[in-house]
Amino acid sequence: MRIDAETLREMAALLPPEDRDEMAIPSYLHKNPALRWMAWRRIEVMAQLIATHCPHGGRALDFGCGTGMLFEAELSRANEVIGVDLVLKAAELWTAKRKLGGVRLMAPDVAMREVEAASVNVVVAAEVLEHIDEPTETLAFFRRVLRHDGCLLVSLPTENAAYRFGRRLAGFSGHYHEHDAKAIDKRIQAGGFRLDSSSYIPLRGPLAIYFVGVYRPVGSGA
Repeated sequence: MRIDAETLREMAALLPPEDRDEMAIPSYLHKNPALRWMAWRRIEVMAQLIATHCPHGGRALDFGCGTGMLFEAELSRANEVIGVDLVLKAAELWTAKRKLGGVRLMAPDVAMREVEAASVNVVVAAEVLEHIDEPTETLAFFRRVLRHDGCLLVSLPTENAAYRFGRRLAGFSGHYHEHDAKAIDKRIQAGGFRLDSSSYIPLRGPLAIYFVGVYRPVGSGA
């Protein structure tokens, strides 16, 4: 389910520029069709992975949920979605507009205290880990709350030349990513996960803008 342009503009008005940009709201509204396609394509890919890996009746945790763009994809499979973000205004707006009763919203510190161990089937971390300077605690949280047969779905910017060009074209300036996809993949695997499958958006090679990975807890039989 795409968020309509009017609601995206409402969200943008609620947020300071840095939060608006981190949630990629300008990309979804950009006048350049290639940039809009890329922004929506990563959402479509993550939604497809959720449909594949989240069991019916399960529980999903969307860490760095941003606008709540993936909530409906998650609720199409899960009975409950826990949306986690430092800034929840946009997700609150979307949840209220769509009457998404299966969504609970939490700040990260609250989620780390309250989400029970081995209670989540799928953790979704879409373009969030690159913003975390030291992800060890976050990855340990993912490992703790995931069921033994659960999975972690991750998307990350490659930070390569094509990605940096796209950012400039979109009008984003500055650098607020702590790590690139390759470095974060190593951290995830060092944090108790194994890479089950991977893909790139739009394709592998020098034009890869985003890395997408499906991870399993080490020791799981899945």
